[in-house]
Amino acid sequence: MAMEYRNVKIYDDIIPIVSMLNGGKTIDEKVNVSIAVGLFAGKMVTLARAAELAKLSLAEFMDVLKDRGIPWGEYTEDQERMDDMAMKNLLNRMENLDD
Repeated sequence: MAMEYRNVKIYDDIIPIVSMLNGGKTIDEKVNVSIAVGLFAGKMVTLARAAELAKLSLAEFMDVLKDRGIPWGEYTEDQERMDDMAMKNLLNRMENLDD
């Protein structure tokens, strides 16, 4: 895939803030990672796609999200309920083994 470059004006007030961000060495890389983070946080792309767009491995992208306080996975109420049921079943089985 050929890479196309666009000229984008980054306001002077933003550059010092972007410079402090992790996820890249250059301002361009940091801006692209930040865009990928925003797309992921806005639920416009998946975690894997956001990592791909950021040109980072999945683990590296997850670290960027962690450093920025953004959860990379969702734990729904249904998942919690299913986990609770599984734990109760396991505890019951363990108790029955002791009898």
